[in-house]
Amino acid sequence: MPVENKFTRLRGIFRNSVVWGVAWGTFGTAVTSVVRIIDKIPLGYALLDGLGMGIRIGVVGAITGAAFFAYISAAYRGKRLSEISWLRFGIAGLIVAGLFVPFTLQALNLFTGGPQVPWSLLWDDFVLSAAFGGITAAGTMILAQRHEAAHPVTVEELLERMDRDSLGAGYATPLRKVERSRSGEDLSKI
Repeated sequence: MPVENKFTRLRGIFRNSVVWGVAWGTFGTAVTSVVRIIDKIPLGYALLDGLGMGIRIGVVGAITGAAFFAYISAAYRGKRLSEISWLRFGIAGLIVAGLFVPFTLQALNLFTGGPQVPWSLLWDDFVLSAAFGGITAAGTMILAQRHEAAHPVTVEELLERMDRDSLGAGYATPLRKVERSRSGEDLSKI
């Protein structure tokens, strides 16, 4: 794999991890704070506990976002955003996150020498991570599709980007049309 592709892939993993970490941290803070307030814990302590738990959930979300990026880079390779259903994308996020988080927690517990956690206790982790994963995946796809619809790229702009990003200084892509004046003379030779 060329170095440019590796850098692009790493940048994608990092960005997806940040988005998922922030989204999960926000969701986790809100849910935990509401649960603590319902438990009749004073507001200040409930918010502080919610923030602490939100940070932990955000870290798990960032790791899950990296795993989801690995999945989507394989499953959706070569597809345009407009070709992808946000609902299916959200369901994929729900499944990947719902399975990834409990299995990862179980594996980490076993690798560090701890006993196996009963799967009944991991059910809460499955439900919350599946919900957070589905919402985050569907939401990011909806936002990306809206951005693409609001800022369409023309073929000329795409070719211009390809020229600018190419390694050769004088390289022109074979898809590029020769620019001609209205009278039909070749402008690239002037």
